[in-house]
This record gives sequence, C-alpha cells and structure tokens, in this order.
Amino acid sequence: MPFLARTLFLIAAIVTFCMAAHATSSLSFDGGGYSLELEIGDTGRPVVASVTFHKPGDAQGVVLRGNFQVKAFDPRRKELVLVYDGGDERVEPFTLKVHGNRATLEVAGTRIEAAFRWSM
Repeated sequence: MPFLARTLFLIAAIVTFCMAAHATSSLSFDGGGYSLELEIGDTGRPVVASVTFHKPGDAQGVVLRGNFQVKAFDPRRKELVLVYDGGDERVEPFTLKVHGNRATLEVAGTRIEAAFRWSM
C-alpha cells in the first residue's frame, strides 16, 4: 500500500506541474468604448493565443485567433505591439501599442489612449 500511495502522489504532482506549465492568463485594454482581452498561453515563453475584440456597444465580442501579428511582446518590460490587418468583417483593422501600464489603440482612424492591465 505505501508504494501505491507514493505512486498516486507522484502522478498528482506531475499532473499539477503540467497544468501549471500550460496555464493561461489574460491582459486587457478598455478605452473609448473598445475592449480587448488578450489570452496569454505560457508554454515556456508567453505568447498571445487569442484576442477578443469588443467595439462600442458589442457585449459578445469577436475572438481572433492566429489572424493577427505580434510585433513585440515582453511581459517583463511590459511592452506589446499587436497588429490586426483585417480579415473578419466584424472587426476593423487595428494596432495596439503598450508601454508599461499605458496603451494606445488605433482603430477606425481614431487614436485612443487608456490604461492597460498586465495580470499575468
């Protein structure tokens, strides 16, 4: 029985470690009626996995996966540049630039500055 208990404990520890290694977190921008939620995957190095884009008055939002470019992403220095060139008629092309806790969203010919939440 002690062998079985040790084996089950080891399996539980490995599963916990694997779940933590692939944990996700999110970052967010909210300004000018626009809201962007970035899902971050961490498989050794953080990557932007998806972006949920909400335009003013849109409660549901549109999830973008893989059809955007991450020009820069450094969570330690709190820098991010994300570009969406279009492709989904529900979302206009936009650029999100983040330096520290301040962000600028350029969309529909408008430049919106707001706080950015790094909650990784």
